[in-house]
Amino acid sequence: MLQLSAVATRRAGRVSLWGTASPFCLEDLAKALQRRGEEILRVGTVEVVFAFPEWTRPHRVIPRQALTERGQRIREPWTTLWLVRFGYAEPRAELEGLTLEGEPVQLLVRDLDLDAVETYVMASGWQRCTAGIWVAAGSLPQVRSDVEEEAWAAAWLRAVLSPSEREAFEGILQEATRRGIPWRVQYQEREARFMLESRRQIEGMLLLARAVDRCLIEVSDLEQGLPIMD
Repeated sequence: MLQLSAVATRRAGRVSLWGTASPFCLEDLAKALQRRGEEILRVGTVEVVFAFPEWTRPHRVIPRQALTERGQRIREPWTTLWLVRFGYAEPRAELEGLTLEGEPVQLLVRDLDLDAVETYVMASGWQRCTAGIWVAAGSLPQVRSDVEEEAWAAAWLRAVLSPSEREAFEGILQEATRRGIPWRVQYQEREARFMLESRRQIEGMLLLARAVDRCLIEVSDLEQGLPIMD
């Protein structure tokens, strides 16, 4: 599970996560979105979980803990991150989880479609979230849709990480650029440098980037420049 400082909205049945940072604030962003026809579901700390469809039943499973083929027990908040990183290498690992309705389930990792991860936010029950938008300050209005996963995740992480961890993260980005490799690869080579909570945030944001449609918006003023997202 991730806990993000964000605004969760719904428009025409589609749930979106919006984030921003100084000089803007979430409360002003929420007001501007509401005036543009978005239904505000949550402002502030938004709980985000990842769920996977079963191959043979119409269930979405939220992982809770896993017993690996080597006998190691993995518990939340690491279970989902372990699944997407190592699940295909251990298809007979045992998994415990919950359906979206709260029903406990037990199954094997191979019973889940690990490539079809979905995002859900808590707002009067779990709501499927299909879009993530980061709003930044800029002199010229700009909307970038279908943003590359790592660029989108980096925009959020710069606001999420603590100052010391942000400095280490910027070093990862710079070194990845110098080497001409994805920063995800550079991070995996240097992940031991980060505190466990920061590692969870980084890997969680990368997974979120996989699971939603991504957009970056730059505006000089929330009231005048924020577009309507259809």
